[in-house]
Order: sequence, then C-alpha cells, then structure tokens
Amino acid sequence: MRPRDFLLAVAAACLWGGGGVLGVVFGRHEGLEPVGIATWRMGLAGVSLLLALAVLGRLHPQRWTRAMWVRMLITGALTALFEYTFFTAVTMASVGLATLIGIGSAPVVVAVYDALTTRSRPPGRHLAALVMSLAGLGLLVGGSVGRGSAMVLGALIALAAGASFAAITIVNRRPIPGLGAIALTGGTFTAGAIMLLPFALLAGTGMPHDAEGWAIAIALGVGITAIAYVFFLASLATVPPFVATIVTLLEPLIGAILGAIVFGERLGIAGVVGGAILGAAVLLLRPERDEPETIH
Repeated sequence: MRPRDFLLAVAAACLWGGGGVLGVVFGRHEGLEPVGIATWRMGLAGVSLLLALAVLGRLHPQRWTRAMWVRMLITGALTALFEYTFFTAVTMASVGLATLIGIGSAPVVVAVYDALTTRSRPPGRHLAALVMSLAGLGLLVGGSVGRGSAMVLGALIALAAGASFAAITIVNRRPIPGLGAIALTGGTFTAGAIMLLPFALLAGTGMPHDAEGWAIAIALGVGITAIAYVFFLASLATVPPFVATIVTLLEPLIGAILGAIVFGERLGIAGVVGGAILGAAVLLLRPERDEPETIH
C-alpha cells in the first residue's frame, strides 16, 4: 500500500472523530432524532460534492456506466444502514457500547470474510495491530459501556453497524475505472440520504431553525463527512480493507479527546492508556519502505 493512501485513511478517521462531536451538537441544537442527524449529514455531503463536480465541469452522469450506478447505489444503501444502525445503537445502549461493538467489529468481519472467501489471513503484524487496537478501544470506552434493559438489543444493532461498515470497505476494495472518489462519494451519500429521508420525515425532521443550525449542519456534512469519506474511499485503492478498518478505530480516540475538550468529559487513566495503545497499533500498521504497492 502507498504511504499516501495510508495517510488518507488516517485523516478520514480523525475527521470522523470530530464528526461525532458535531453530530451531538447538531442533534441537541435542533432536537433531532439519530435518523435526522444521519439524513442531514449524508444529504449535505452528497449534494455538496456533486455540486462541486458540476461547477468544475466534471459531473457527467450520462457517462456513468451500469457498474458505476450499481456501485454507488450499493455503497449508498450500506452507508445509510451504517449511519442508522450506529446512531440507533447509541440511543438504545450507550455511546461506549455502540462504539466498542460497532466500530471494533468491522475489522474482525473483514478478516473473517477474507478467510472464508480467499482462504487467506492477514500478516502477523496486522493481526497484532488488531489485537492492540481492540484492547485500546476497550480501555478507552469501557467506562461508558453502561447497562440497561435495551443493552442486548443495542449491542446486536451495533454489530449490524459494524458489519455494514465492513461491507462498505469490501465492496469498494476494487475501484471502477472512471469512477473517482469524489463522484463515488457524492453519488453514494445522495442515494443514501434519499433512502433515509422517509424515516427522517416520520421522525419529525425539518429544516435547521437558525443560522447557527445551518452552520453546524454544513460543517458536519460538508466540512467533515464529505471530505472524510472521499479520503477513505480513495485510500482503498491500495490500503487493504482489513487495515483500513483498523485505522478507523482512531475515530473514537479523536472523539474522546474532543469530548473532553468540548463537553468536559473525563478520559481517566484507563482511557489515556487505551488511547496510547490505539495510537501504537496504527503506527504498527504504517507501510514499510520496501512494502509492495498492491492494488486491490
């Protein structure tokens, strides 16, 4: 894998960490249900990217092949499923449990899929990074796992979120010629937002109430989500899905740090140690100088 693509995956995970905080702020400001936050996030991301391509004269949907349309629709459905199930798991169980299972299960699902379909296993260095990252994630969010009557159902929904995110990386491991990351992300999020729109309307989702609401929504959809997914999908050109999903575990680390800064949340000693282990795991994944640049 190319170092540049690996850094794109890291940048995407860091941006997603900020998206969690902005999502909470947006939901509180507008009084939105999780599906409403997800719909606005995906809609603004998709439309902004397609508009950018149109302004640059690079949006030519009439040239999109059947394979391109199918890729965008499938990725859009999977992304909508991930957003919906993850935020639902957060409300039913807890942020800690949803993060631990929803984000932590994705690389495991990818590893199992590869083992079943290709009879291959990740290199020892990557497996060690997975073990370290899951241990670090457990320490980081363990204090906020919590308990409750809906915990089991929330855990199952979080597992569905992890499986759907793993599927996104697997589906996009082989790029389609002529379909760039910006067009793919724009089409994907627009399609996903349309799929979620009926559920958002039923939940009472409306327009932002004021200029501050619009500013938060645009920052969440355009400034973070759109750019992050462009980076992530572009990174899959050479970064194996298994490695990419482990790198995304940086998201809860960045989210925890920002949560401590913005909301005054306390990480505690276990959280600090867990964050350090997570960071070390990602460093273990970095490309070696003599590592071949494999295209997946």
